[in-house]
Amino acid sequence: MLVLQHELWGQLILVLLFSFLTGSELRGYQKKFHSASNELFLGTVRTMTLTGLLGSVFYLVSEWLYLLGFVALSVLFALLYWQRLKVQNSSLLSFLVWALTYSYAPLVMEQPLWVASGVFVIIVLLLNSKQVLNELAEKVSNDELSTLAKLILLSVVILPLLPQENINQWIPVSPFKIWLAVVVVSSVSYLGYVSQKFFFHEQGVLLTGVLGGIYSSTATTVVLAKKSVEYPRLSYRMTGAIISATGLMYVRLWIIAAIFMWPVAMTLLPSIISLSLAALVLTVVYIQLEKRRGDHKTVESGNAQNPLELKVAFIFAGLFVVMAVATQFVMTNYGEAGVKYLSVIVGFTDIDPFILSILNGQYQADIGVISGAILIAAGSNNILKAIYAWVLAEPDSGRHSAFWLCTLGVMSIALGWWL
Repeated sequence: MLVLQHELWGQLILVLLFSFLTGSELRGYQKKFHSASNELFLGTVRTMTLTGLLGSVFYLVSEWLYLLGFVALSVLFALLYWQRLKVQNSSLLSFLVWALTYSYAPLVMEQPLWVASGVFVIIVLLLNSKQVLNELAEKVSNDELSTLAKLILLSVVILPLLPQENINQWIPVSPFKIWLAVVVVSSVSYLGYVSQKFFFHEQGVLLTGVLGGIYSSTATTVVLAKKSVEYPRLSYRMTGAIISATGLMYVRLWIIAAIFMWPVAMTLLPSIISLSLAALVLTVVYIQLEKRRGDHKTVESGNAQNPLELKVAFIFAGLFVVMAVATQFVMTNYGEAGVKYLSVIVGFTDIDPFILSILNGQYQADIGVISGAILIAAGSNNILKAIYAWVLAEPDSGRHSAFWLCTLGVMSIALGWWL
């Protein structure tokens, strides 16, 4: 009985502490964002503390009394809300904070401590991020939110239901792995897209190259090459940004390999580090050359294209299957040498479906062959980007970018061929 009393005392103290701190945060929120308004509030520190205490007492007496108390207090808030509507204020924030505070008692008494702590932390974060959330909501379009919601639904709901057996002997991958590949690549790409558009939109072309390399180094190269024509005096900076996109491409490929096949990732690690560092050194060199010119003009990075489109996702899934079939055919009829030549050809298209198919398929190939194919495809893709840079970019930037992209491409192919 003594132990039980001590436990109840501890729970009561925690409920009061969470309630007091929540009220304190709500009061800080009101002072920061509504200090000059005549808005009606339920209360802050004392009200929230008493709410937590009331919830604890009611919950200990009876669960029905606890529910009745919630209903009664909700009616009280409804009356307050009715008065708010008369002054054209329809915010439900204070009621939601109060309702969560009222729920501390059952959370502390019935659930692990991290649940109540997590609820409190989320309340604090949301109360202190009003301005950030409002700015983010203005930037995010309804189409982007709709597409993200659809892909989350397809990933969370559909993915676990897909069969995990291979389709047949010519398509050595399962529907589960096909869609898992789509989810992983889309998630990595979306991370770069979100970072560039919402957090570092005005940070210039260099960061565009770095973040663009996470979701599509080829698309980023095309965008920066076209942009360089508008700023011919910034050819060194444009060159550095284009090279940085390729450097991040290697990091992105290593992350994908690590997710799907760790032994391949470890085999690739020395080559990936070497190629990424080479791109980093070249980027730094060109940035320093640009600084010596003394022209610090700001360049708008341009708008990135949302990679999370359902049409694109389904096309990627189709290409994944095509690449799986092609790889199986080449490996069966032409062996490991044929896979290397196929990697060279694939590099002049979208390399992600090929890389994902070779990582997920059940082929009769050792780790070295799979690792080499990834490097060869990446190197061939660099040569494609060099052509884009040469044709589309301002002459100086185009020549420099094409030369170093070809150099990195040849290095990557050589490492992959002899791996």
